[in-house]
Amino acid sequence: MLFEYPIANINTLVERGNISAATAGKVMDKLTQPELALVRELTGLKRNRVFACSAYIEILNQE
Repeated sequence: MLFEYPIANINTLVERGNISAATAGKVMDKLTQPELALVRELTGLKRNRVFACSAYIEILNQE
């Protein structure tokens, strides 16, 4: 899902990924952990968080 939507919020993941909000939140929390750091949370909020798959975005922006 993150390859199709490299910048997404929980609602996008729920709607497009056919998963629950709780599952999407737990997965994104795991992916933002320093051990993995595959995804970065952009807002700093507890609700309405927006996530970015920064490494993938960097690859897409290369010439």
